[in-house]
Amino acid sequence: MKRKVANEDLMIGMYVVELDRPWDNVPFESPFELQGFTIANVEELEKVRKLCGYVYIDPTLGVGAKRYLEDDMPMQDIFDVMHALPQHESEVYRETTTFSHELDTASQVLDDCEVVYARIEEALAKGGDTDMETIKSAMTDLVGSVIRNPAAVSWLVRLKRGDSTTYSHSIAVCVLALAVGRFLGLPRNQMENLGLAALLQDIGKIRLPEELLTKTGPLNSKEREILRRHVMESVQMLEQARNFPKQVVQTVSMHHERHDGSGYPRGLKGDDVSMPAVVCALADSYEAMVNDRPYRRAKTSYEALMELYGKRDTEFAGALVEQFIQCIGIFPIGSFVQLNTKEIAVVIKRNQIQQLKPRVMILVSADGKRKEEPESMDLAAQYLEPGEVPRIISKVVNPKRFDIDPHQFFA
Repeated sequence: MKRKVANEDLMIGMYVVELDRPWDNVPFESPFELQGFTIANVEELEKVRKLCGYVYIDPTLGVGAKRYLEDDMPMQDIFDVMHALPQHESEVYRETTTFSHELDTASQVLDDCEVVYARIEEALAKGGDTDMETIKSAMTDLVGSVIRNPAAVSWLVRLKRGDSTTYSHSIAVCVLALAVGRFLGLPRNQMENLGLAALLQDIGKIRLPEELLTKTGPLNSKEREILRRHVMESVQMLEQARNFPKQVVQTVSMHHERHDGSGYPRGLKGDDVSMPAVVCALADSYEAMVNDRPYRRAKTSYEALMELYGKRDTEFAGALVEQFIQCIGIFPIGSFVQLNTKEIAVVIKRNQIQQLKPRVMILVSADGKRKEEPESMDLAAQYLEPGEVPRIISKVVNPKRFDIDPHQFFA
């Protein structure tokens, strides 16, 4: 379903799927062959209004409005509904602090979450009660950091990837799910429940045999069946604690269900799989792909997103896959890339509309020498001399190949 919207009627949160001219005639880019994006802020809204007289939107992908819209609803009614949506239906979040200012706070918040997670794991393993006040406080702080500036906490998570002694897959999944929740405009209370579910969805694995969880080769059918038990083990542990919100337990119970009914434990399909469960599943799948495993190398973010895109409308609801990709972006914050000039740079700020042209910090010159003073450049707003070729990203690279320590940046 798509609706024609004049530029003066456009609003933040609308999902643009078609323009009044060919896509290659305007500076809009979108992931893969997708031709669509969410208008996320005032700057993007003004850019679309300046370049297009009208566009087509998909109301089912617009923030907060899809449950209210019907195929025969007049466009003016759609606007009225979106303007009249109550605050608990959706939020439009704006960054309220800079990346660098949020880093210290985000770092402390993540440290606190690690401590709290360890305490939860210990308490649930013993079948005892959990300190819900402390848990909620930690999650409230984490949600607050994600809302203020999601790039900061996401960057810190990226730095800690692969360091299994100090960090956990569960916290990385939690942060990613919260970033997606923010992108979707979920209100804070729903984000806190989403974060708790993402954090604890695999807690039941502590009841499974250690040798099964650390096995490097493929699992046989019996082992796969045992591994699948972790979902119900997680649910039972949370229910026994008696103080986790019902929505959290429900999301955990569904995080391995799939859109086409191929998931487990109940084989749910379609709309029977809740939106928070799909977000948790996407975050879990993505994080598993971009981290090294004993039996395979880590995929790049682009490779992982391509794989998830290929599973739209089969394993995962297509609309949420597309929103997930929009949220993550082809080149996430902290991606190390090589430019067409052979320079090496790190992505320091995404460009929501022109996905292929983020702001980068150039670290290594074309001759392979480290720059004493790294140069910041917005690839979407380059000032070129006549005949000069604009810089573009050629590929994602491993910083270790260039003797670059990711921890030294944004510290």
